Amino acid sequence: MSEENRDEQLGKSLGYFFGRFIAEQTGSDAQAVVVRSAAWLSEIYSGGDVCLDLHHYAGTPWPDRDGLIPDLASWRAQLLASTAVGEPGAMTPMIVEGNRLYLKRFRDYECSVAAHILARLQLPMTIDQALLRSGLEQLFSKQRDQSNDQMLAAVQAISRRFAVISGGPGTGKTTSLVKVLALLLQQKPQMQIRLAAPTGKAAARMVESIRNTLNGKNEKQEYLLQCDAAIRALIPLQASTLHRLLGYSPRGYRHDQHHPLQIDCLVVDEASMLDLPMAARLLEALPTHCHLILLGDRDQLASVDAGNVLGDITGHGRELYLSSGRATELVALTGIEPQSLRIEKNSPPIADAIGLLRTSYRFNAESDIGRLARAVNQGSGAKAVEILSTASNQHLSWSPDLALDTLMERVVDGYTPYLQAASVQEAMKLLEKQRVLCAVRHGPVGVESINQAVAHSLQGRGLLDSGELVQGMPLMVTANSYELQLYNGDVGLLWRNKEGSLRCYFFQSDQTLRDIPVQSLPQYEQAWAMTVHKSQGSEFENVFLLLPEEQEGQSMVSRELLYTAITRARTTFTLHATSASIHHAAAQLIQRSTGLAARLGW
Repeated sequence: MSEENRDEQLGKSLGYFFGRFIAEQTGSDAQAVVVRSAAWLSEIYSGGDVCLDLHHYAGTPWPDRDGLIPDLASWRAQLLASTAVGEPGAMTPMIVEGNRLYLKRFRDYECSVAAHILARLQLPMTIDQALLRSGLEQLFSKQRDQSNDQMLAAVQAISRRFAVISGGPGTGKTTSLVKVLALLLQQKPQMQIRLAAPTGKAAARMVESIRNTLNGKNEKQEYLLQCDAAIRALIPLQASTLHRLLGYSPRGYRHDQHHPLQIDCLVVDEASMLDLPMAARLLEALPTHCHLILLGDRDQLASVDAGNVLGDITGHGRELYLSSGRATELVALTGIEPQSLRIEKNSPPIADAIGLLRTSYRFNAESDIGRLARAVNQGSGAKAVEILSTASNQHLSWSPDLALDTLMERVVDGYTPYLQAASVQEAMKLLEKQRVLCAVRHGPVGVESINQAVAHSLQGRGLLDSGELVQGMPLMVTANSYELQLYNGDVGLLWRNKEGSLRCYFFQSDQTLRDIPVQSLPQYEQAWAMTVHKSQGSEFENVFLLLPEEQEGQSMVSRELLYTAITRARTTFTLHATSASIHHAAAQLIQRSTGLAARLGW
C-alpha cells in the first residue's frame, strides 16, 4: 500500500469500515440504505448513543447531507430486507427492535442490564424488622426534625437487592451509605462487602469520604454514625476500580456469570460514569444473593463511553414516586407519616429502588455556588447569568470581559503554594486544592493550550524548570496499566526523592504515597487543566472553568457539563465564559439514544 493510500485509510472512520464490511457481506452498493445506516450506527457509539432512533431521523438528511433518509416504514422495510439486519432473536450483526436500530452486541448488553435489575427487584428479602427499627433509631434519631430522605434511602437499600442512592453535592450520599453498611452489618456481621468505582481517583475519594464520615468530619454534621464500635470496625476502608474488581487483563475478565464474585454486597460510587458494557459485565458477575447499591448524581455527565445507565435507571430527572405497596412497607419499617411520601399507583417498579437526596448540607439555600448549580440544572441560563452577575461574595467569580491572560495569572497564583512545599506529600495535598477544567481539548481554552499556558507562566516566575518532565509537573495517566495498577484518569506529581531521582508520586486509597520511575509511566499528559469529564469523581476547593465561545466548540458544551463542573467546587468557582455560552450550555440537554429506560418501565 502506498504512503498516500495508507494515510487515506488511517483517516477513515470506524463507521466507514463497518459500512464497507456490511456492503461486502450483503453485496450491497455503498449508497444502499443498509450500508449507510450501518456506518452511521457504528459512528454514534463514540458520542454515547446505544442505538439509532429511526423515528427521530426518518425523512431528514443523511449525516453527510447527500440525500434524504426514507420515511420510517420504508427505512425499516429496507433494513429488514437485508441479511445483515434481523428482529430480536436473530443472529445478525444488526437488530431492529421497534423503531430502534442496534448493533446486536449492544442490544444484548442493554437487555442483560434490564433483565438483571428487574430480576433483583423481585428477589425476596428476609429482614429482622425489630433489629432494623432499632438500628434506624440509633442512626437517625437526631435527624427526625430534618428531611427523611437519608433514612428512606437507607431503608430502600437495606430492603432490596438493588438500590440507587442519588443526590447532588453535599446531600449526604456517603453519610447515607455508611449508615446503610452499618444497618446491613447489624443484620449480618459476617457480610462480605466490597467498594468500587469506575476510576481509581473516584475509588480513592470514596474511601476518604467514608473515613471522614466515620471520624465525624463529613459535611459538618455531628451525628454521622452513632453505632457500636464492633460494627464500625467492620465497615470496609478499601475500594478498587471496577476493572480490577472484575479481574480484567488483556485476556478478558476473570469474573463473569460462570465465575461470579464471592461477595454479599457491592457498592459502586460515581455511578453516573458507569457505561453500558461495564454495567452488563458487572451485573453478570454478581451472585444472585448479592446486594448492589449504586451511588451517584443523576444530573451529572453520563459515561464517556456508550450509554447513560444511571440516568436511564433514575428516569432522567423525572419526579420520583413510590408505589402504594412500597410506601406501606416503608411506613411500617420507619414509622414516618404516610403523607410525607410521594405515591403514584402507576409508578414503575424501578422507582421503588431509588433513594433521592434533596437537602444539601454543603450549599445552603443562600450559597451562590449552590444556587448556580440549581439554576443550571433547571435549564435557566438567564437565572444562572443573574446569579453570576450579582454574586455577593468571593465564592463565585465571573467577569465575561476578563482577558484570558489575566485569568491565567490568578490560576498560577493558586498553583504557586504547592510548588513551594517542603515535601511531596504536602505538595500533592496543596495541588489537589485547585484545578482548571475545560470543556474541550483543543482551541484557545482547550486542555492542551491551557496546560501549556500554565507551564509557561510557572516557568516565567521561576517556579518550574523548562523541560518535558520536571519536578512539580502534575501528570494524568491516559491509558490503563494493569501491571502498575495505574488507570486512565489517575493524577500523579513529578518530584525528586531523597536521592535526587525524579519519580512520579500517586496517592493510594489509604492516602499513603506510592512512586514509580518516570521511565515506567504509561501514556500521560500534563494535568494543571483537565476536561470536565476527567474531573468526575473529584472535588477541589477552587475550580476554574473555561468554556469556548460559540464558534470554538459549543457542540461539546451542555447543561450536564456545566453542572458537573460547578459541583466539583467545594469553596470557590470561577467561570471564564460569555453570557451566550452560559445560555447555550444551560439549554443544551444531552439526550442519548438508548432503550434501557423503557425496558425498566419508564
